[in-house]
Amino acid sequence: MANQPSIMLIGTEKLASYIDRAAEMGFDRSKVTFIQAIQVFAGMSESTLKRKMEVYGRCGWSESDIYSAFSKYPFCMKFSEKKIMATMDFFVSDCGCEPAAIARNPALLALNLDRRMKPRYLVARVLKEKGLLTKNISLLNIMSKSEEKFLKRYVVYYEEDVPELLDIYIGKLSISEMGFRQQVISK
Repeated sequence: MANQPSIMLIGTEKLASYIDRAAEMGFDRSKVTFIQAIQVFAGMSESTLKRKMEVYGRCGWSESDIYSAFSKYPFCMKFSEKKIMATMDFFVSDCGCEPAAIARNPALLALNLDRRMKPRYLVARVLKEKGLLTKNISLLNIMSKSEEKFLKRYVVYYEEDVPELLDIYIGKLSISEMGFRQQVISK
């Protein structure tokens, strides 16, 4: 509640109903996800929440996937429909991920698509194409590393093998200019 004091401005009856709803859905009162679920319930109407769930369904999530993702990362329901669709399209169409894989790691949806996910994916694709990443790598691992750790592990480490990596990462050079084809990194 310290991070979201405005939640205290809603009436006690409404707050109690949100608390009950979160508890009924199985959220553990001792976990931060319990508070996040309450914030989601307080921040949007029932119809908006339902619409967001429908968007995830259109992206290939089952009802079970939707509730699983919500229980792990309630804020996944706070994203705009446009962001949900664009991010899911990127993971499914570009990265070759199964929709359920993203549901298992819903915090990925919070990352910035253009400034973080796409550049990192391109670096991983180039490294995979060049045979420098011989095993399947986890997109979660690539996307969740801090900027410093990502650059050190994937850009600086392979700088001698692929001097263009930094230019690809910052968008100065496209991978098509290097002649790469579409390839799935990890599912």
